[in-house]
Amino acid sequence: MKKENEFLATAKLTSKGQITIPKIVRETLKLDEGDSVFFYVDKNNNIKISNTKDCKIETDNNKEQIVVKRGNKNE
Repeated sequence: MKKENEFLATAKLTSKGQITIPKIVRETLKLDEGDSVFFYVDKNNNIKISNTKDCKIETDNNKEQIVVKRGNKNE
């Protein structure tokens, strides 16, 4: 398990605005080809990335945003 705030890797933005997710990040998030990821802002205004396979999504109607909760999405 990686430590909180541990530096993992960098990625370079292409002219088309795309990046390759580094291997260590793909392994940490258990990403496979064809998987989707979420990019979201946490309470400290940091951008986070999460694997959609192990997230539960809830819509917060008051703030019109997606709330991502880590854990089994069937729970």
